[in-house]
Amino acid sequence: MTDDIYTELLNVAKEFVNVNKIVDVIELKGGHINSTYLIKMPQAQYILQQINSDVFVSPFGMMHNICEITDYIRKQVIYDGKDPNRSVMNVVKTRYDQVLCIRNDKYWRCMQYIDNSTAYDHITSPDMFYEVGKVVGEFQSLLQGFHTRVLDETIAHFHDTPYRYKKFIDCIKLNRVNRVKDVQEEIEFINQRSNKFDKITNWLANKEIPRRVTHNDTKPSNVLIDDATGKALCLIDLDTVMKGSLLYDYGDALRIGASKAAEDEVDLSKVLIDLGLFESFTKGFLEEVNGIITPKEVEGLYDGFHIITCEIAMRFLHDYIDGDNYFKVQYPTHNLVRARNQMEMVREIEKHESDIKAIINRLLKELDYSEEFYFK
Repeated sequence: MTDDIYTELLNVAKEFVNVNKIVDVIELKGGHINSTYLIKMPQAQYILQQINSDVFVSPFGMMHNICEITDYIRKQVIYDGKDPNRSVMNVVKTRYDQVLCIRNDKYWRCMQYIDNSTAYDHITSPDMFYEVGKVVGEFQSLLQGFHTRVLDETIAHFHDTPYRYKKFIDCIKLNRVNRVKDVQEEIEFINQRSNKFDKITNWLANKEIPRRVTHNDTKPSNVLIDDATGKALCLIDLDTVMKGSLLYDYGDALRIGASKAAEDEVDLSKVLIDLGLFESFTKGFLEEVNGIITPKEVEGLYDGFHIITCEIAMRFLHDYIDGDNYFKVQYPTHNLVRARNQMEMVREIEKHESDIKAIINRLLKELDYSEEFYFK
């Protein structure tokens, strides 16, 4: 980190905290979108983030959503006797009582850092993924009474897979950086599955499944695990909280967590489904949503896993074709590698469809769900 960047960070940080007490500022890498820094102080630590306003075109709308749902969850966890400082993210306001600091046309926000906790990029055990499943399900349970009309749509059509497909076709036609010729096989892969992309969106439109608050980015690295107990604490990175289907959150967590390989693994022979991990996550999830999930949503669990993985593969490929404008990349073909990786995961999901549904049925019986929930 250069001296100029460090000085700028201190100028931003002083809007939220006493900079005279700052011990260190550390850049946290790994996120696809925002720039993130850890502010270390003797008595507390904070997360300082520069919001990518090219992606989040309404930063105040995004923060509105975050504040609304964290305030709601905080009341729930206090009622349940849990520690609100460890069970939900806490927004730190500026000295002027604002949720954002604007400096040099850039938007910054600050959150309390939850000490003695870790967000893991990769699942290391079935017990860990069981905990991730529980916290993703608990998110739905805690927000069961929250009205989705309160939320802004901070990224339009975020998990609208048919809309994403139309934009994907448009970017192929535009071919801005002349990459289409090199990815014909990958484009065909997406086209072959496009007839299934409207299943969840149609269910929502027809009110066959409820529209719920969804996190929309439930990869394992967005779950904090308590270092001492190994228990999941809460979901973090709430930027994409909007209204949608719980099938999105279920599928998004599994596409990375149930894979034996990292999201950008180049060797596709390593991209395999770990059915044991799949079962662990699904058990934790179904335990927490028991009593609120509907039979139609259970019917769609496989589709959530399959469609969201297809969608993410398509988004990575779209970004590669369009010149890498959305996701951060470490090298020129990074998005293409990610796309191919997720396409291989789609193949794995399709290959194990009967196994996946059998596992879900077995868990439904173990958890005393009525027969109306079972896959036929």
